[in-house]
Amino acid sequence: MGRQAPRNPYSGRRRDNFDKSTVAALAKRSAFQCAICSAITVGASAEAPNAVINVGVAAHIAAASPRGPRYDSSMTPIQRSSIENAIWLCQTHAKLIDDDCAEWTSERLHHIKRDHEQSVRLLIGIPQKAATLRPAVPSIAQEYAFVVIRALTPAYKAILTPMLQDRNLGDDSEVGILMIGSPMNGPKMAKRETPWTVFVKPTWLRWVLQGHGAGFGLPGEVPPDQIYGQIPGWPDTFFEFLAAIVETGTTFEWQRSLAGYLVLAQSPSRA
Repeated sequence: MGRQAPRNPYSGRRRDNFDKSTVAALAKRSAFQCAICSAITVGASAEAPNAVINVGVAAHIAAASPRGPRYDSSMTPIQRSSIENAIWLCQTHAKLIDDDCAEWTSERLHHIKRDHEQSVRLLIGIPQKAATLRPAVPSIAQEYAFVVIRALTPAYKAILTPMLQDRNLGDDSEVGILMIGSPMNGPKMAKRETPWTVFVKPTWLRWVLQGHGAGFGLPGEVPPDQIYGQIPGWPDTFFEFLAAIVETGTTFEWQRSLAGYLVLAQSPSRA
């Protein structure tokens, strides 16, 4: 009888993989975009009219088996195979997070996933016409302004009323306005093209502009505690956006973001 090969103590270990329903739900919650770089991971294949290309990966945040990246022995098999332990990535980042666990910690990946899914939720139902008005740029804003609430048109002020009441902003209050090319809550590497109007504290905006004028450069994102609220579109195109909403019958409402400020976003389905 030949020699028996040494037994690998981990060879019989079952991987705590995601089931098909978990993978499908994860991909949809991420809008089939990589949570790190926002790369689109699904699309039409040229092979057949009904063929689909899918290069997305349902990656484990904590590894599915021992010796894997970020493995957590305190987790149960059910926890390891749950959607809470999953993040949707492109193939490049699925490999990158496992090659450098010191950089891509579990805590960081959970944070990226949470922010990406919220960004996706806030973009649901925004018409393409309103989503491609300006290209995304790495700076904090393409345009800015300061305005006293009293100076807003009645229709525009009516739209902002929930935000104004939430922040106790009266007619004589001043707000800073930033017109940017990407939402505040997406991962830093994301380069979305959706334009947003972000209402911020005027003292903070003046401080930023003074620093920029002195050559310090603009920061990459707005601190959440400086934001009053945000709405899709820019002021000069917002009513064009509203017309598209009326035409499609989409319902929008003010929703509170994880950071605490209000965002005008599509109403969740009540079905």
